[in-house]
Amino acid sequence: KKQIITMGLVLTSTFAPFSYGKDIITSTPVTYMLSEQLMQGTGIETSYLPPKRYGVERLVNWFASKGQQQAIKAGQEATVAITLGAIWHQDPTFVYARQGNIRLIEIDASQAISPRAPGVAALTLDNGDTSKYAWMNPTNLIRMAAIVGEDLQKVYPQYQAQIEKNQQALMLEVRELINQQQDVIFAKEIDSVVLLGESLEDFASGNQLFVVDRQFKPELEWSEAEKLSLKAQFEEDKTLWLITDKRPSKQLQSIISPDRILQI
Repeated sequence: KKQIITMGLVLTSTFAPFSYGKDIITSTPVTYMLSEQLMQGTGIETSYLPPKRYGVERLVNWFASKGQQQAIKAGQEATVAITLGAIWHQDPTFVYARQGNIRLIEIDASQAISPRAPGVAALTLDNGDTSKYAWMNPTNLIRMAAIVGEDLQKVYPQYQAQIEKNQQALMLEVRELINQQQDVIFAKEIDSVVLLGESLEDFASGNQLFVVDRQFKPELEWSEAEKLSLKAQFEEDKTLWLITDKRPSKQLQSIISPDRILQI
């Protein structure tokens, strides 16, 4: 039986790319979710700039071409841009949108812009880069909600009580998410894992999982030797689990038993 953990929180509004509001703009799913949840009941709109089918890795190129003028236009009517600037220095949202509005306020969800400057638990990868996927460690979501929520209360003081209420509700949801994940991990006795995606590094770190191996190449590019090596790992270690952020293919399930695959 395939094991699945969902890294999602239910949005109460429609995900609408290319629908530019006049209040808050952002470009990553996690910052969009945070803004939508925190601003419920205020009438403040959040606009998600890129096409929703684009992953984070494609955003820089999109902004440098089609997205640049759209970001400038959206920035003209926006008050706030929410980014991940501290952990992802290439986050293009504020840089381009600011060209349309010099008064635009940046809220960095990954690092508070303040003297005490609380931030997320950033993960340094083997190549020396900082992981962009901090929210895959759900504990970081609590800190991100606090950073964004406190700044939004200052930007929109007339909605302070509502934002604070929403923030508390969101934090309860994230804690429930953490509990649900831990229940699955403990019940299945998941400890040692092989990762099939770079975004899963933060998930493994946040759940204190021991990473035995990583295979980040697209599955279609695997050689026969790599397939055999992966199969041998799971035959030799019966406690090993594979973690993927995609639906397991038939080929993958022919190499590794589905009951030892955890889909995030």
